[in-house]
Amino acid sequence: MYAFLYTDCMSDTTIRLDSVVRDKLRALAEEDGVALGDLMGRLAEREQYQREMRRANDVMDAMRREDPAAWQEYQSELDAFDSGTAWDGIAASAAEWPEYNDVTGGAPGAVSGR
Repeated sequence: MYAFLYTDCMSDTTIRLDSVVRDKLRALAEEDGVALGDLMGRLAEREQYQREMRRANDVMDAMRREDPAAWQEYQSELDAFDSGTAWDGIAASAAEWPEYNDVTGGAPGAVSGR
């Protein structure tokens, strides 16, 4: 219901695409059984997420190179966290919900590649 209200106030737009790109996008949308606009939205979300992760990785790489003491402190915190949560049962959830372990986006509505 809320999605209908939200999308009802959104306006459509037109973008220019090379016909080869349009055909590839249309084929992907058909394969997923979604509208082309929904596929484009998912692709935009995935691209935004991937850029954010690249920026985060760049920051981590810079810290490792430029501030070894801070990097070591970060690694120590991670190790302490991992050792503290090793016995809390969270690791067993992978077997309980295998659909969330599928990196290809097996969960309904998931964005592939996350």
